[in-house]
Amino acid sequence: MEHTENKGKEGLSPKVKALYGAVLDLIGEDVDMRNVKVSDITCRAGIGKGTAYEYFNNKEEIISSALLYHINAICSQVMEEIRDMGDFPSMLRYLFLCMDREIEKRDCLVQFLHLVTDNSPVGRVMQEKMHGKNPETCMPMDVIDYMVQAGIRQGAIGDGLPAVYVNFALLSKLLMYAMYIAAEKKGETVLGDDGNNAAAGTIDRERMHGLLCEGLLRELKGRSECFPHLPTNIPFQAEPLPEIKNKEVLH
Repeated sequence: MEHTENKGKEGLSPKVKALYGAVLDLIGEDVDMRNVKVSDITCRAGIGKGTAYEYFNNKEEIISSALLYHINAICSQVMEEIRDMGDFPSMLRYLFLCMDREIEKRDCLVQFLHLVTDNSPVGRVMQEKMHGKNPETCMPMDVIDYMVQAGIRQGAIGDGLPAVYVNFALLSKLLMYAMYIAAEKKGETVLGDDGNNAAAGTIDRERMHGLLCEGLLRELKGRSECFPHLPTNIPFQAEPLPEIKNKEVLH
């Protein structure tokens, strides 16, 4: 539904802006958005529950629209900034710095990455909105695609690597970093260098930036050198799974 009448200077009605702000406030308080109710959002926004339904059909639309609106603002700014950079490695490191910057403001980016990769109702609505987005809307994959094309032109990415593979290789590093930040914030432990459990924050963010960037650059630049005879155009064909003869092992 998402009505747009009474738009302000930023293209949103005051009440929709209030709903979006409420969603971002809840995210900033580490609330799991999959468990939020419409009343939680409207109460924080200071408007009636019935008013929210004049603009949106359900909570999934409110949450996904709020996140996508904010992510578009972030990605549009990042796109402007990386266009002024000359080389792919600088763009890559800057992307992680941007993640730090936005995460310090709110965990909006981490929530977005979590939701867009899961199968929750909110995640599914968000994925549908992203597939049908306005071409002028800027999303993380638009930033990644721009960077990949720049890396290919500059020779930072090896010949023969499909762009779609590179896109998802880069996205996987961003997801990895988001998982690291989430573990750091929760005080979770990981296996340390000495084989014992250590806090995730034992490796500071700057070093993690370097490790992720170096690993990705080696992967993208050195793949054809490491696997010179590995073909890239073989169609995938799933082999049938062997039948389990001793079915008692399943019980």
